Amino acid sequence: MRLPLAGAALALGCARQAPPPPPAPPPPPPLTEELLAPSTTAEFQIGPIKETATDGAAVFVEGTVRNVGSRPSRDVKVSVEGLDSDGTRVVSVDTLPTPQAIAPGTSATFVVRLPNDPAVRTYHVVAIGR
Repeated sequence: MRLPLAGAALALGCARQAPPPPPAPPPPPPLTEELLAPSTTAEFQIGPIKETATDGAAVFVEGTVRNVGSRPSRDVKVSVEGLDSDGTRVVSVDTLPTPQAIAPGTSATFVVRLPNDPAVRTYHVVAIGR
């Protein structure tokens, strides 16, 4: 009877073993912080503004656009609106300042010609660009 018992022991010893589990994946790298470059923008300030009447038919409004941002500007447009005593727009003109590329800390100038409308009491000037 030893023979069947020896055959069973031999069969158990030769049984296929499960392969070892795969190695664990490496841990992720540690988190680090990197400094980002400062954001750069072109930001504008208007002023001073001067109004000059001519022959009575027209008014010239001139002023400056100052780049108070951190990069040069481009595609700058100045909009000048003549407003009545209630703040309602009576006239409006768009123009391009000179020069168009305004370096940080420098200014450009603009001049517009508006009709001399007696309803105009004040001006609103906006500069838009990139």
